[in-house]
Amino acid sequence: MNKNTVKAFIVAIAMVCTSNLTSFAGTTNDEASASVKTKIAQVNKSLSFNIWVENSASKKVMVVVLDADKNEIYREYVGSKAVKFAKTLDFSNLSDGKYTIEVIRSNVDVVDSKTFEIKTNQTVNRDIVVAIR
Repeated sequence: MNKNTVKAFIVAIAMVCTSNLTSFAGTTNDEASASVKTKIAQVNKSLSFNIWVENSASKKVMVVVLDADKNEIYREYVGSKAVKFAKTLDFSNLSDGKYTIEVIRSNVDVVDSKTFEIKTNQTVNRDIVVAIR
């Protein structure tokens, strides 16, 4: 083999190794981002929601409730050592409006969110009473 062939062979091997390392690093990042699993579910058409978080990545996770103007009305941190977290939030004391529940990882990434609206339905019953003479 001549020197150019050997150099080309070494460059090709280096490129393949670099390519494999890059794809491995990408897989590791994808697995880390997928390691926080969540579920936000309404409890039987009530004003309560169940929130489940499975944090196998030991990342910082928090549950935040925001109003329509993005004002924070509730925040709870899920400990990084807590692998599983479950909580029921009751919103029956909130006034009418739109709200969002967010599960946030590392103070930046929104892993899951659910937006809902509270409306008070009032029915007006009008009766007529006739005076008897």
